[in-house]
Amino acid sequence: MICPNCRESVGRRERHGHRCSRCGRTFALDPKSEPGRLHDLKFRELVTKGTGGRLRITVEQLYWLNERRLHGFPGPKAHLGHLVLGTVVTAGALLAGSFARGADGQVWLFAAGLGAVVAVREFHTAWRLRAGAPFRPRLSEIGFQHQVIDRWREVYGGLPTGLIEHPPAGPTVGTVEARAVVLCEVPAVAGFLRANNFAERHRVLLADELAQVPAALPVAVLRDLSLAALARTMVIRSALPGRRVVDCGLAPRAVLEPAKAVRLRDLSRPRLPAALAAAPGWQRLADREREWLTAGFRSPLITVPPPKLLALAEKAVERAVAAPARTVETAAETRRRAERIGFLTWPEAAPARPADGARRRRDTA
Repeated sequence: MICPNCRESVGRRERHGHRCSRCGRTFALDPKSEPGRLHDLKFRELVTKGTGGRLRITVEQLYWLNERRLHGFPGPKAHLGHLVLGTVVTAGALLAGSFARGADGQVWLFAAGLGAVVAVREFHTAWRLRAGAPFRPRLSEIGFQHQVIDRWREVYGGLPTGLIEHPPAGPTVGTVEARAVVLCEVPAVAGFLRANNFAERHRVLLADELAQVPAALPVAVLRDLSLAALARTMVIRSALPGRRVVDCGLAPRAVLEPAKAVRLRDLSRPRLPAALAAAPGWQRLADREREWLTAGFRSPLITVPPPKLLALAEKAVERAVAAPARTVETAAETRRRAERIGFLTWPEAAPARPADGARRRRDTA
């Protein structure tokens, strides 16, 4: 690896105890010992990639950026390559096993055993890279915090510019008149938006829960992609009758292969809520999308790369304010509006004209 201090190439034996033998200075991360496979330069590079030089990102977002880097999103060729290699190695192991009865039986037996181990590893990798396979993180979030973030702070005394550990929380009250409400019940995403002054820059209110949504304003809902999140959006719509409520969360078609998205799967198969099954939006989904969701797959919103996540939130505001909010008209208002246009009102009777005899008497008088 390259020492982040002297920028010299340092072998594994030359960096014992996280100390460079060339310059004698300590570094934070060793890709051979840390499970995140990060070194100091790669860590800074990952932070720069996530912030784009202008954003502030959270530790959780950096964790998912690193997991995406480790996963690499291999294509069908990688799956086929491991499958072919495993088949070839298996054939070689069987051939070596047949030679184990000869004079050099132990050597051939060792070769057969080694081939079997390699073949199992290749088949397992091919199975993990199969089409539609769920995303499997290499490291837990807690492990990333303890082994990477805490280690970095111990060596350098703080986190790099743009990386924050505790994003602000609580509803955002803007100083200008808001155009819409962004309802995001995902705390990590809401914290990221607050850290980047999203509400102030786009003249919106950022709410963490339904009870914080004020009246009269259109609402854009940012959510994860799962059956539970879709059902929750229906609850939000029913709780805000007559309001413009725009669902701006992830769509199944946006995360299915070949999209480079984090696709997790719950071991327990979730039940499809009856209200969601009868919803027009659910019926408009393709069969493949509905099957993917009912199989327990989900995609958390926080796993979207920060620049794309911010662009998704900005598009949500545009959609929310694109059309005026619908208002519920009371019965009295409906009646008054009908009267103004003469609808369902009786015409006034015309004044009676006097008879001809009465008219002549009046004229001679």
